[in-house]
Amino acid sequence: MANQPSSQIAPAAALGQLLQEHPELPKLEWSIPRNHGVLKGSLYADDHPFEVLRAYADVLGGSIRPDTGLGADFESAGLRRRVHRLTATWRDVPVVVEATATVGLCGTQYLPGQLAEQRHQLGDAAVPTVWAVTA
Repeated sequence: MANQPSSQIAPAAALGQLLQEHPELPKLEWSIPRNHGVLKGSLYADDHPFEVLRAYADVLGGSIRPDTGLGADFESAGLRRRVHRLTATWRDVPVVVEATATVGLCGTQYLPGQLAEQRHQLGDAAVPTVWAVTA
């Protein structure tokens, strides 16, 4: 087993190169599933998830699409949320960057009611059902 190359080595090296070459990119939670050879970045609780996805798309290329599968929407703090994914390749390694966004809010809006006290600003242009970014 020690002589078999790990499927985690290439994604780990790619992550190191990506962060070293592009220190300006927003910080993400990174993981490398042990058997898939994929580098996965996740963004949690961010008010501007599309800015982060766009920043990574500018560097990685690829496409950004909302999750449309069964049960793709979920509720968090009384808001309906949906995962959006950037799928790309960096240095021959598949990369997936995921971020959640509130469904139905676009433009600069402050939430009424309970969350207004927390002054969570949610904003972005309306996102079409299929949004592709290519480099």
